[in-house]
Amino acid sequence: MKISFQNSMLIGLLLLALSVFGQIDPDFEDYLQNEHENLPVVGELLYNAATLSGYRFGGGSGATKQTVDADSTVPFGKAMQLSIPAAGENPWEPQLETPVNAIDVDEDDILFYIFYTRALEASTEDSTGQGLFYVQRSESPWTGLGSQSLTIRSEWHKTYVIATAGEDYPSGEMEATFHLGSIPQTVEIGGIIALNLGPDVNPENLPTTPIYYDGMEADAAWRAEAAARIEQVRKGDLTVIIKNMNGQPIQGAEIRIEMQNHAYGFGTFMSELALSNSDDAENYKSEVLKLFNCATTPFYMGSDGWGWYHSEQNRQNYTNLAGWLQDHNIPTKGHVLIWPGWDWMPQSIQDLENDPIGLQTTIENHLDWVVPIGKEKGLIQWDVVNEPHINHDVMDILGDEILIDWYNQVHDLHPDARLILNEYNILMGGGDESFQDDFDYYISLLLEGGAPLGGIGMQCHFDANVPSIPHVLEILDRFALHGLPIQITEFDIDILDTESQAAYTRDFFTAVFSHPATDKIVMWGFWEGEQWKPNGSMIRTDWTYKPNYHIYNDLVFDQWWTDEIGSSNENGIYTTRGFLGDYVVHVTFDAYETQQNIFVTPDWATVEIQLASTKTIVEDVETYILKQNYPNPFNNTTIIEIASQQTGQAELIIYNARGEQVLSKVINVEVDFLYREEISFNNLAAGTYYYSVKLPDGSQPNRKMILVK
Repeated sequence: MKISFQNSMLIGLLLLALSVFGQIDPDFEDYLQNEHENLPVVGELLYNAATLSGYRFGGGSGATKQTVDADSTVPFGKAMQLSIPAAGENPWEPQLETPVNAIDVDEDDILFYIFYTRALEASTEDSTGQGLFYVQRSESPWTGLGSQSLTIRSEWHKTYVIATAGEDYPSGEMEATFHLGSIPQTVEIGGIIALNLGPDVNPENLPTTPIYYDGMEADAAWRAEAAARIEQVRKGDLTVIIKNMNGQPIQGAEIRIEMQNHAYGFGTFMSELALSNSDDAENYKSEVLKLFNCATTPFYMGSDGWGWYHSEQNRQNYTNLAGWLQDHNIPTKGHVLIWPGWDWMPQSIQDLENDPIGLQTTIENHLDWVVPIGKEKGLIQWDVVNEPHINHDVMDILGDEILIDWYNQVHDLHPDARLILNEYNILMGGGDESFQDDFDYYISLLLEGGAPLGGIGMQCHFDANVPSIPHVLEILDRFALHGLPIQITEFDIDILDTESQAAYTRDFFTAVFSHPATDKIVMWGFWEGEQWKPNGSMIRTDWTYKPNYHIYNDLVFDQWWTDEIGSSNENGIYTTRGFLGDYVVHVTFDAYETQQNIFVTPDWATVEIQLASTKTIVEDVETYILKQNYPNPFNNTTIIEIASQQTGQAELIIYNARGEQVLSKVINVEVDFLYREEISFNNLAAGTYYYSVKLPDGSQPNRKMILVK
């Protein structure tokens, strides 16, 4: 077809007009070329990203969009300025939508997005905007391919998002959206690049958004404050009194204090893999028993394709999984009895939306059926209601007060169970004010209505947009005012940067563990092969450990774990301070050995142990006493004391947890002389260390100490 000169001129004028009025970014091609240099493959644009007129914005009252010139601090020329004068009814109202894909996307293709954001004004205290970037099917059921929560700062911030196609998306069937309706705000978004990199790219080779959060600094003020709180609220005093068969105190009895279990909950969400006998299943069960002292197990009502009502097999699996946990004495919570949105309920229940009495009766019958099964299988907690801020279809019909009835009914059926209200976006991404306010509302509604609410759960599915540690503590302070225990119910960090993932795991766990209102942190899985967000796992598919696995173990079973060796004084007493939980106390004296269990609480715990011996002191004087260092744990400097009944040259040696020698010093010991050595660890990393003294006769006692920084 021939194009006339006149038509050609009209097209040229139209393109010029689009550029003049800001609809085409004149710098886009150079910007795209520079970004290609950072990628292992060039990929193919999903749509014409240079033309800003293809982006749609709407869904919120009074929201506006205009194209503006970008400033010289960014590599693109045009941006979209989006004004949201009022929060939407839902967080996705309004939303900015990209053009749909102009090319086919095949299952397993890796999609890669780059964009910049900044906030011009926002209603938050620190004037940061909020949003969510969501890659999805462009029509119902809006299947998600990937997402990233956004904290939109006053300066331009670059974000990378990686998404994986779980199915084929022919041209026109997928898009990406920016959900911007959480708060009133004016933001700018620009430099959007959307690429299909194909199926053969390793996501670990792609650029990732650097993680930064307030409080990540090694000398951040919150660290010392958290350490002091942990010492105060997570430890208790323990006194062991040793007497002989005549009731006389024994001096010099060797006492070993061995921690067995935390009082604080460290748990995981369970997979039905635990019901299998494959090699993976056996590894999975072994790690569960090794790593966790509590669990959350599924009891989803579900929709037609899954959950309790999907099949008898599902019901049996839920029941058997709870039974496996019961058999292994793992305290367990059932998740979840009522997820009150139509998306999470069978169609048969949604069909009752015009029959309030039938709807209420059907939900009551569901509770009557499921709760006694969980009780029989030893559950000690229930998530009764999940995510009511977004999922309120049932309350829209029956009224918010129906929650009080549900909690009372579950309590009547299972009086000993603690009943939890679970919600997201309380901590995630720094928290969403509308979610937080609604969470306050529902908690108060239940408490003021006399409902037996026993705790509040905060989901923590993090991505690269992690909240600052001081802000985490502020949010916990806010909800602690309700006087209820706080649980971190669903923890994971969905990022590829494993070192940053480990660092934030360390800091988040430390902050939460230090807060007196919390009593549990539950991971939403731990093995990549069964993790709903595989990047969030601690253990890879091949059962190798990621850095966050080592961080978890270092915190839970080392820094926050008490194992000590000491001896009773002239009054037969040994006193120490240990983390709250279960212990075994071993006592050895005069060829007699015994042990006793004790639970260390915040109040003073005392155990009195009587031995069959008639002696009151060690008659054969030990040739040495290597005392426990103090303070312990310590920050940089500690003191080691040695009391010896030998005279001569000795060697003081310190090893790290890998058995590598990090210090050796020749010392002189004397009979009846207390040798004291102050040692600085300024150049060593935090962790567990062991120290020993090699005495003149060749004997070499040793002890453990913990360095914290």
